[in-house]
Formats: sequence, structure tokens, C-alpha cells
Amino acid sequence: MKVAIYSKTPLAAAPFELWKALRKYTAVDARLINESIGYPDGRIFPFDIMAREREASGKALAEADIWHVHNYWPPALGLLNGRHPIMAQFHSLPRLGNWRDLWDRTKDGNRYTIRQPLQEMEYGLPALPNMIDPDEYRPAARGRKVRIAFAPSSRAATGLPCAKGYAEVRAVLKSIAQNRDIEIAWIEGQPYTRNLEMKRASHILIDDVVTGNFHRTSLEGSCFGCAVINKNPRSPWVRADTASLERVLLDLIDNPGHLAIAQEMARAWILTEWHPIDGVKEYEAAYRKAAQ
Repeated sequence: MKVAIYSKTPLAAAPFELWKALRKYTAVDARLINESIGYPDGRIFPFDIMAREREASGKALAEADIWHVHNYWPPALGLLNGRHPIMAQFHSLPRLGNWRDLWDRTKDGNRYTIRQPLQEMEYGLPALPNMIDPDEYRPAARGRKVRIAFAPSSRAATGLPCAKGYAEVRAVLKSIAQNRDIEIAWIEGQPYTRNLEMKRASHILIDDVVTGNFHRTSLEGSCFGCAVINKNPRSPWVRADTASLERVLLDLIDNPGHLAIAQEMARAWILTEWHPIDGVKEYEAAYRKAAQ
């Protein structure tokens, strides 16, 4: 089966990591087409084919048995589409752009979201996992001082669905740095590879302590064997909200045993519960269904 994965934006490398996993663990002949690979804040992500590479992208779309389109309906596809079945996958909170156009162009049963709690609640669709390969993203030796990383992809105020607690987490980290000999990695506007390097070098990684959702940050931190903090109660992560974050961080800093257990649990979980060798099977089933 040939699949053309089309994404207007990089979606924090979700389509890219899916494309890699499909080619590594399945017989699906997948190509990924991106209209853009960066965000205005400076984040840049890897890619397969750019949409502006007309010959290569047109060939991939024409030869595909199915189109897997993320989030939006790009007008360019309307000019090319013939009889290709379309599978849609929705990511954004809040819903952005012309997502409704993509929804309307897909059949019932061929629409999905990503396996994150708020997305599943918002869209009311079956969910497919965000792919990331722990065999490719492994833990590394860390420094002696505890390093805490935070990678806020949004500065939205608390109360919005895309909030990450930007101001609240900054205040907590500033307070802790005044009382403990630690290092802080504040990760903003970095290319994907550098972003991951900074997370990999950290002992503790803070994701979303506001909404109860988890994001790719939690998956990346689990790959690297970080103690991952978010507000989601799911094991193996360390739960905290903005009010309890400082207390939770101090417990991990002051109790190396607690920190080590959280790190080991995160890495073990992604190896056994979220490995792409299993996750890609769900995508294969969705593609087969859409192609019928």
C-alpha cells in the first residue's frame, strides 16, 4: 500500500515520526509532504518532501492509494484529488484553520484524532497514537547537578486549551533556583534536533501542568528516561499542577531515589506500552479501512 501523508504545518514532528515508523516497521510505502517545516518562534523540523517540490510531491500524491491529511484541507489538494480515499487526523486545540473543510471531505469512520485526553474529548473521534521511537531516542549520561527542562510551545494564559503554564512554571523554576544548586533548561525556539538534545541532557522534564493533557514532550521525555511531570494522572508520569509543582520538584531534587524511580518508570513505559512497532498497526488498520 502507498500512503501520502500531507501536513500543512510540522505539528511538532508528529507526521515526521509517523512516516519514519511506517517505513521502519511496516510494508507501507509512505511519503510525507509538508507545506511548511517551521513555526514563527524559530522551531524547525525535519521533513521528507516539501509541497513546493512540485514533481516529487505530485508524484507521491498521484501514486498513493490513500491520502492521510492532517488538521487542514489545503487548497492545493483540491486541484489534484481524483478518486483517492482520504483519511483525516485532527490535532489542534483550539481547532484552527479550515479544519471543517477537511472534515467534510472525509467519510464517517475515516476521521481520527491523536491519543491525547483533551483531543479525544474535543473531537469525539477514535484516536491514533503519536509515534516516537525509543530505540532511536535513548537516554544519555547526565551531569551531576539536577537539570530541569521546560519546553513551552505556547505562551497562552492559563484557562486556554493550549496553555502550558508559561508564567507559572517560570516563577516556580526561579524560586527553586534560588534555593537549590540546580540547572534549568528553558527550551524555546530551538530546531527539533537541538530541542531533543536539551531534553535528553535533563533529569526532569516538565510538560503540561495546567490542562490535564499530555503532549509529545511527555513522550520525548519518556524516551530519554527523564522524570516527566504533567497534570495527567497516567502512570508513569509524576503528577503536578501549578500549585503543587514546586513541592513535587523539590521532592525529586532532594530524594535521588524518587527521581531514579520516576526516570526508570518513564523509560520502561514507553518501551512496553507506546512502542511504534505496535502503534503502527493501528495506522495500518485505519489505512486498510479507508481504502475499502
